[in-house]
Amino acid sequence: MTHHSQPAPVLPGRDARDHHIAWQKAGYPCRVLTPRTQTPGGPPLLVLGGGLQSRHSWTRLEHRVPDRRLLIPDLPPARSPGQTRTHLTWDDLTDAALAAADQLRIDRFAVLAVSSGYPIGYRLAQQHPYRISHLMLFGAAPQPRPHLAALIREGLQREATTTTDASPERRHHAAAQLVKALTNTQAAEKYLLLKAAARVMLAQLTATPHDPLVRYVFDRGSLLLSNALPAGGLTGVPALVGVGEHDTATTVEDNRAVAATIAGCTFLVMKHADHLLHLERDADFAAAVTLFLDNQPLATVAHSAVELLP
Repeated sequence: MTHHSQPAPVLPGRDARDHHIAWQKAGYPCRVLTPRTQTPGGPPLLVLGGGLQSRHSWTRLEHRVPDRRLLIPDLPPARSPGQTRTHLTWDDLTDAALAAADQLRIDRFAVLAVSSGYPIGYRLAQQHPYRISHLMLFGAAPQPRPHLAALIREGLQREATTTTDASPERRHHAAAQLVKALTNTQAAEKYLLLKAAARVMLAQLTATPHDPLVRYVFDRGSLLLSNALPAGGLTGVPALVGVGEHDTATTVEDNRAVAATIAGCTFLVMKHADHLLHLERDADFAAAVTLFLDNQPLATVAHSAVELLP
Protein backbone atom coordinates (compact mmCIF):
# COMPACT_ATOMS: atom_id res chain seq x y z
CA MET A 1 0.00 0.00 0.00
CA THR A 2 2.96 2.31 0.23
CA HIS A 3 4.66 4.20 -2.58
CA HIS A 4 7.67 1.91 -2.13
CA SER A 5 5.83 -1.36 -2.86
CA GLN A 6 7.16 -3.76 -5.47
CA PRO A 7 5.88 -3.40 -9.04
CA ALA A 8 2.71 -5.31 -9.79
CA PRO A 9 3.12 -8.17 -12.26
CA VAL A 10 2.11 -7.74 -15.88
CA LEU A 11 -1.09 -9.66 -16.54
CA PRO A 12 -1.69 -11.97 -19.53
CA GLY A 13 -3.70 -10.37 -22.30
CA ARG A 14 -2.81 -6.84 -21.24
CA ASP A 15 -0.17 -4.27 -21.98
CA ALA A 16 1.07 -2.44 -18.88
CA ARG A 17 3.05 0.78 -18.99
CA ASP A 18 4.12 3.47 -16.57
CA HIS A 19 3.48 6.92 -18.02
CA HIS A 20 5.05 10.07 -16.63
CA ILE A 21 2.32 12.68 -16.16
CA ALA A 22 3.80 16.14 -16.53
CA TRP A 23 1.46 18.02 -14.23
CA GLN A 24 2.40 21.68 -13.77
CA LYS A 25 3.11 21.54 -10.02
CA ALA A 26 4.66 18.07 -9.74
CA GLY A 27 5.10 15.25 -12.20
CA TYR A 28 4.03 11.75 -11.21
CA PRO A 29 3.79 8.20 -12.62
CA CYS A 30 0.58 6.57 -13.77
CA ARG A 31 0.20 2.83 -14.37
CA VAL A 32 -1.91 2.11 -17.46
CA LEU A 33 -3.23 -1.36 -18.30
CA THR A 34 -4.69 -1.80 -21.78
CA PRO A 35 -6.46 -5.03 -22.84
CA ARG A 36 -5.25 -6.58 -26.08
CA THR A 37 -8.73 -6.85 -27.54
CA GLN A 38 -10.61 -5.37 -30.45
CA THR A 39 -13.76 -4.90 -28.37
CA PRO A 40 -13.60 -1.96 -25.98
CA GLY A 41 -14.74 -2.72 -22.43
CA GLY A 42 -16.35 0.67 -21.97
CA PRO A 43 -14.75 3.92 -20.83
CA PRO A 44 -11.38 3.61 -19.06
CA LEU A 45 -11.44 3.40 -15.27
CA LEU A 46 -9.41 5.91 -13.26
CA VAL A 47 -8.52 4.40 -9.87
CA LEU A 48 -7.78 6.83 -7.02
CA GLY A 49 -6.42 4.99 -4.00
CA GLY A 50 -6.41 6.05 -0.37
CA GLY A 51 -3.61 7.26 1.85
CA LEU A 52 -0.23 5.60 1.25
CA GLN A 53 -1.57 3.44 -1.58
CA SER A 54 0.35 3.38 -4.83
CA ARG A 55 -0.24 2.39 -8.44
CA HIS A 56 0.91 -1.11 -7.44
CA SER A 57 -1.72 -1.58 -4.71
CA TRP A 58 -4.49 -2.82 -7.02
CA THR A 59 -3.21 -6.18 -8.25
CA ARG A 60 -6.35 -8.03 -7.13
CA LEU A 61 -8.63 -5.62 -8.96
CA GLU A 62 -6.43 -5.80 -12.05
CA HIS A 63 -6.89 -9.58 -12.11
CA ARG A 64 -10.66 -9.33 -11.73
CA VAL A 65 -11.38 -6.52 -14.21
CA PRO A 66 -9.53 -7.84 -17.27
CA ASP A 67 -11.52 -6.22 -20.09
CA ARG A 68 -11.29 -2.54 -19.20
CA ARG A 69 -8.47 -0.06 -19.54
CA LEU A 70 -7.21 0.99 -16.10
CA LEU A 71 -5.44 4.20 -15.15
CA ILE A 72 -3.84 4.07 -11.68
CA PRO A 73 -1.88 7.23 -10.81
CA ASP A 74 0.53 7.90 -7.98
CA LEU A 75 -0.71 11.41 -7.29
CA PRO A 76 1.79 13.77 -5.63
CA PRO A 77 1.64 14.03 -1.83
CA ALA A 78 -0.26 17.03 -0.50
CA ARG A 79 2.67 18.02 1.69
CA SER A 80 6.41 17.54 1.37
CA PRO A 81 9.17 17.88 3.97
CA GLY A 82 12.29 19.97 3.72
CA GLN A 83 13.01 23.60 3.04
CA THR A 84 10.87 23.82 -0.10
CA ARG A 85 7.57 22.69 1.33
CA THR A 86 4.62 21.82 -0.88
CA HIS A 87 1.06 22.42 0.25
CA LEU A 88 -1.44 21.12 -2.27
CA THR A 89 -5.21 21.42 -1.88
CA TRP A 90 -8.01 19.03 -2.81
CA ASP A 91 -8.58 21.11 -5.94
CA ASP A 92 -4.88 20.84 -6.81
CA LEU A 93 -5.03 17.04 -6.54
CA THR A 94 -8.23 17.00 -8.59
CA ASP A 95 -6.45 18.96 -11.31
CA ALA A 96 -3.51 16.55 -11.08
CA ALA A 97 -5.80 13.54 -11.55
CA LEU A 98 -7.47 15.17 -14.55
CA ALA A 99 -4.03 15.78 -16.04
CA ALA A 100 -3.56 12.01 -16.40
CA ALA A 101 -6.67 11.68 -18.55
CA ASP A 102 -5.74 14.77 -20.54
CA GLN A 103 -2.18 13.66 -21.24
CA LEU A 104 -3.36 10.17 -22.21
CA ARG A 105 -5.97 11.78 -24.50
CA ILE A 106 -8.93 10.23 -22.72
CA ASP A 107 -12.02 12.40 -22.97
CA ARG A 108 -14.53 10.36 -20.96
CA PHE A 109 -13.78 7.93 -18.15
CA ALA A 110 -15.18 6.28 -15.03
CA VAL A 111 -13.80 6.99 -11.56
CA LEU A 112 -13.23 4.57 -8.67
CA ALA A 113 -12.08 6.44 -5.56
CA VAL A 114 -11.54 4.94 -2.12
CA SER A 115 -10.94 6.40 1.33
CA SER A 116 -8.92 9.64 1.04
CA GLY A 117 -9.14 9.32 -2.73
CA TYR A 118 -12.88 9.98 -2.52
CA PRO A 119 -12.66 13.81 -2.13
CA ILE A 120 -10.71 13.90 -5.40
CA GLY A 121 -13.13 11.61 -7.23
CA TYR A 122 -16.11 13.60 -5.93
CA ARG A 123 -14.58 16.87 -7.14
CA LEU A 124 -13.77 15.41 -10.55
CA ALA A 125 -17.44 14.50 -11.04
CA GLN A 126 -18.64 17.80 -9.58
CA GLN A 127 -16.33 19.99 -11.67
CA HIS A 128 -16.29 17.92 -14.88
CA PRO A 129 -19.57 15.92 -14.97
CA TYR A 130 -19.57 15.72 -18.77
CA ARG A 131 -16.30 13.76 -18.65
CA ILE A 132 -17.28 11.20 -15.98
CA SER A 133 -19.34 8.20 -17.12
CA HIS A 134 -19.65 6.61 -13.64
CA LEU A 135 -18.51 7.58 -10.14
CA MET A 136 -17.81 4.96 -7.45
CA LEU A 137 -16.80 6.02 -3.95
CA PHE A 138 -15.89 3.56 -1.19
CA GLY A 139 -15.03 4.53 2.38
CA ALA A 140 -16.24 8.13 2.24
CA ALA A 141 -16.96 10.51 5.13
CA PRO A 142 -17.81 14.22 5.38
CA GLN A 143 -15.03 14.53 7.97
CA PRO A 144 -12.73 12.09 9.78
CA ARG A 145 -13.94 10.34 12.89
CA PRO A 146 -12.58 11.88 16.15
CA HIS A 147 -10.04 9.09 16.73
CA LEU A 148 -8.60 9.45 13.23
CA ALA A 149 -8.62 13.27 13.42
CA ALA A 150 -6.66 13.08 16.69
CA LEU A 151 -4.12 10.77 15.08
CA ILE A 152 -3.71 13.13 12.11
CA ARG A 153 -3.07 16.04 14.50
CA GLU A 154 -0.47 13.92 16.29
CA GLY A 155 1.17 13.29 12.93
CA LEU A 156 1.24 17.03 12.20
CA GLN A 157 2.96 17.67 15.53
CA ARG A 158 5.43 14.88 14.86
CA GLU A 159 6.13 16.27 11.39
CA ALA A 160 7.08 19.63 12.91
CA THR A 161 9.50 18.16 15.44
CA THR A 162 11.09 15.12 13.80
CA THR A 163 12.39 13.83 10.49
CA THR A 164 10.48 11.25 8.49
CA ASP A 165 13.11 8.58 9.27
CA ALA A 166 12.34 6.47 12.32
CA SER A 167 13.60 3.47 14.24
CA PRO A 168 11.97 0.08 13.58
CA GLU A 169 10.22 0.30 16.95
CA ARG A 170 8.80 3.74 16.21
CA ARG A 171 7.74 2.70 12.71
CA HIS A 172 5.93 -0.32 14.06
CA HIS A 173 4.19 1.72 16.76
CA ALA A 174 3.06 4.36 14.25
CA ALA A 175 1.91 1.69 11.80
CA ALA A 176 -0.07 -0.06 14.54
CA GLN A 177 -1.73 3.27 15.43
CA LEU A 178 -2.81 3.77 11.83
CA VAL A 179 -4.08 0.22 11.43
CA LYS A 180 -6.08 0.55 14.65
CA ALA A 181 -7.58 3.86 13.44
CA LEU A 182 -8.43 2.57 9.97
CA THR A 183 -9.69 -0.93 10.78
CA ASN A 184 -12.18 -2.53 13.15
CA THR A 185 -10.03 -4.71 15.42
CA GLN A 186 -13.06 -6.14 17.21
CA ALA A 187 -14.71 -7.34 13.99
CA ALA A 188 -11.35 -8.72 12.83
CA GLU A 189 -11.45 -11.21 15.70
CA LYS A 190 -14.61 -12.68 14.18
CA TYR A 191 -13.83 -12.42 10.47
CA LEU A 192 -10.43 -13.77 9.51
CA LEU A 193 -10.34 -11.98 6.15
CA LEU A 194 -10.55 -8.66 7.99
CA LYS A 195 -7.68 -9.66 10.27
CA ALA A 196 -5.59 -10.82 7.30
CA ALA A 197 -6.12 -7.50 5.46
CA ALA A 198 -5.12 -5.56 8.58
CA ARG A 199 -1.94 -7.66 8.85
CA VAL A 200 -1.08 -6.93 5.20
CA MET A 201 -1.55 -3.23 5.87
CA LEU A 202 0.63 -3.36 9.00
CA ALA A 203 3.43 -5.21 7.19
CA GLN A 204 3.43 -2.78 4.28
CA LEU A 205 3.36 0.31 6.47
CA THR A 206 6.47 -0.85 8.33
CA ALA A 207 8.38 -1.87 5.19
CA THR A 208 10.16 1.48 4.68
CA PRO A 209 12.53 3.50 6.92
CA HIS A 210 10.05 6.37 7.28
CA ASP A 211 7.50 7.14 9.99
CA PRO A 212 4.17 5.85 8.55
CA LEU A 213 2.09 8.40 10.43
CA VAL A 214 4.13 11.36 9.18
CA ARG A 215 3.98 9.92 5.66
CA TYR A 216 0.19 9.55 5.99
CA VAL A 217 -0.05 13.23 6.95
CA PHE A 218 2.24 14.22 4.05
CA ASP A 219 0.29 12.10 1.58
CA ARG A 220 -3.24 13.37 2.16
CA GLY A 221 -4.15 12.91 5.80
CA SER A 222 -3.79 16.59 6.71
CA LEU A 223 -6.35 17.55 4.05
CA LEU A 224 -8.99 15.34 5.65
CA LEU A 225 -9.30 17.81 8.53
CA SER A 226 -11.07 20.35 6.32
CA ASN A 227 -13.45 20.30 3.33
CA ALA A 228 -13.15 16.65 2.39
CA LEU A 229 -16.75 16.83 1.12
CA PRO A 230 -17.21 19.93 -1.04
CA ALA A 231 -20.39 21.98 -0.82
CA GLY A 232 -22.96 22.01 -3.58
CA GLY A 233 -23.76 18.35 -4.02
CA LEU A 234 -23.58 16.40 -7.25
CA THR A 235 -26.04 15.73 -10.07
CA GLY A 236 -25.92 14.27 -13.53
CA VAL A 237 -23.42 11.46 -12.92
CA PRO A 238 -24.40 7.82 -12.19
CA ALA A 239 -22.92 7.24 -8.74
CA LEU A 240 -22.34 4.41 -6.29
CA VAL A 241 -21.23 4.86 -2.68
CA GLY A 242 -20.14 1.69 -0.87
CA VAL A 243 -19.00 0.78 2.64
CA GLY A 244 -18.25 -2.30 4.72
CA GLU A 245 -20.76 -2.92 7.47
CA HIS A 246 -17.97 -3.05 10.10
CA ASP A 247 -16.14 0.08 8.94
CA THR A 248 -15.31 2.28 11.95
CA ALA A 249 -12.99 4.66 10.05
CA THR A 250 -15.75 5.77 7.66
CA THR A 251 -18.96 4.37 9.09
CA VAL A 252 -22.15 3.35 7.31
CA GLU A 253 -23.67 6.62 8.56
CA ASP A 254 -20.71 8.61 7.19
CA ASN A 255 -20.99 7.03 3.77
CA ARG A 256 -24.76 7.44 3.72
CA ALA A 257 -24.29 11.16 4.44
CA VAL A 258 -21.97 11.47 1.44
CA ALA A 259 -24.35 9.45 -0.75
CA ALA A 260 -27.24 11.72 0.26
CA THR A 261 -25.47 14.67 -1.45
CA ILE A 262 -25.52 12.86 -4.83
CA ALA A 263 -28.77 12.80 -6.79
CA GLY A 264 -29.97 9.27 -7.58
CA CYS A 265 -27.02 7.65 -5.82
CA THR A 266 -26.90 3.88 -5.31
CA PHE A 267 -25.82 2.96 -1.78
CA LEU A 268 -24.15 -0.38 -1.05
CA VAL A 269 -23.39 -1.88 2.35
CA MET A 270 -21.13 -4.90 2.02
CA LYS A 271 -21.61 -7.48 4.75
CA HIS A 272 -18.69 -9.08 6.61
CA ALA A 273 -16.39 -6.26 5.46
CA ASP A 274 -14.46 -3.35 6.96
CA HIS A 275 -12.57 -0.38 5.47
CA LEU A 276 -10.18 -2.39 3.25
CA LEU A 277 -12.92 -3.75 0.99
CA HIS A 278 -10.70 -4.32 -2.04
CA LEU A 279 -8.51 -6.66 0.04
CA GLU A 280 -11.06 -8.24 2.39
CA ARG A 281 -13.72 -9.02 -0.22
CA ASP A 282 -11.81 -8.60 -3.45
CA ALA A 283 -14.09 -10.78 -5.60
CA ASP A 284 -17.29 -9.10 -4.43
CA PHE A 285 -15.66 -5.66 -4.58
CA ALA A 286 -14.66 -6.24 -8.21
CA ALA A 287 -18.11 -7.66 -8.97
CA ALA A 288 -19.78 -4.52 -7.60
CA VAL A 289 -17.47 -2.31 -9.68
CA THR A 290 -18.03 -4.34 -12.86
CA LEU A 291 -21.80 -4.56 -12.47
CA PHE A 292 -22.12 -0.84 -11.84
CA LEU A 293 -19.94 0.03 -14.82
CA ASP A 294 -22.09 -2.26 -16.98
CA ASN A 295 -25.28 -0.60 -15.65
CA GLN A 296 -26.43 -3.90 -14.13
CA PRO A 297 -28.26 -4.44 -10.80
CA LEU A 298 -25.99 -5.02 -7.82
CA ALA A 299 -28.33 -7.55 -6.24
CA THR A 300 -26.03 -10.43 -7.18
CA VAL A 301 -23.13 -9.09 -5.08
CA ALA A 302 -22.90 -11.59 -2.23
CA HIS A 303 -23.68 -10.55 1.34
CA SER A 304 -24.59 -6.98 0.46
CA ALA A 305 -27.50 -4.60 0.96
CA VAL A 306 -28.30 -2.17 -1.82
CA GLU A 307 -30.62 0.82 -1.86
CA LEU A 308 -31.29 3.73 -4.19
CA LEU A 309 -31.27 7.12 -2.51
CA PRO A 310 -33.54 9.94 -3.74
